[in-house]
Amino acid sequence: MKLTQLFLPLAVLAASLCLSSCTAGQRDVTIPSDKKEVIDRFLAGTLDPSYTPALFFGHFGSDQKLGEGAVKAHLSLFMKGGADILKIQTEQPMPRVEDLTMDTPLVPEDWYAPTVEVIKEVLSYVGKDVYVMPTILSTHQVARQGFGDDRLPGWSVERPEAYKRMLDSYTKAILWYIRECKKIGVECFFTATQGGEKKFYELAVPGGFYETWIRPYDLEVMNEAAKDTKFTILHICDWEGPMDDLTRFLDYPGKIVNVPLTVDGKPISLTETYKMFGRPVLGGFNRKAEIGKASPEQIAAMAREIIAGGPKGHLMIGADCSVPSPLNITDNIHAAVSAAHGR
Repeated sequence: MKLTQLFLPLAVLAASLCLSSCTAGQRDVTIPSDKKEVIDRFLAGTLDPSYTPALFFGHFGSDQKLGEGAVKAHLSLFMKGGADILKIQTEQPMPRVEDLTMDTPLVPEDWYAPTVEVIKEVLSYVGKDVYVMPTILSTHQVARQGFGDDRLPGWSVERPEAYKRMLDSYTKAILWYIRECKKIGVECFFTATQGGEKKFYELAVPGGFYETWIRPYDLEVMNEAAKDTKFTILHICDWEGPMDDLTRFLDYPGKIVNVPLTVDGKPISLTETYKMFGRPVLGGFNRKAEIGKASPEQIAAMAREIIAGGPKGHLMIGADCSVPSPLNITDNIHAAVSAAHGR
């Protein structure tokens, strides 16, 4: 797959952004002109504190899930928003499956091959100077796509052997995806977990739903993503309901952590998260609130306030999860990123 000439100027501008955003105004000559080096220094704790890295992301439209539409959408968001990492949304859905008694794999091992092609194309334009970071959905998240929330996790009790076969099939495809990404030059991953929300601890599942059906698969996938790569970001997602405890994730891999804004009904600050995990944190903005509703000027002020109250030198500005319609709010994303970069 190759972009047409129509999209080439966009890709070139996206590639050049990484060389200009760090040096705009010649504010601080100690800030690298290479966004990979920015992140490397951030993780090493040697990045100038006047520059706070940033990463925002969100789901794209139906015609931007795969192919040239996906490539263009990712490059456009990166170019207009100015983030320090280009995160790839894994938008390729699993086919709907009705029968859990089948013995054959639910999907072929190379199911994510079309998404790998999107990543390969993005890498060809910005991969030299920017970390291109694919999203790795957890096995549970993928199972939700294939079977629907209305049947999960009840089937883990009703048909545990078939349920395990389902999870094993999806995990095999996810592991293939990770390994293929590494082959084409991917150096980092965004690894997400779901299934540890409070509601799952209210289920009468032998051995505990999270302990039996979430944690083992999470660790298998995340350990593979962390193996022989520069870094991973651990995203603890509360999409399916509130969290009551984050300590069950303390041993999950991930050099940067991204967590919900509230735990057990109480707000948790970025500094508290940093102290709990002992790792840099990504976040600050509420994906459901101000980032998509306030003015760019208000967003910039909020970003400065978040930085002032966060763990100095250990914060990456972003949201607690995917922001709504990211290509429609690039002015706000750019305002937050520019403020984080000290402009």
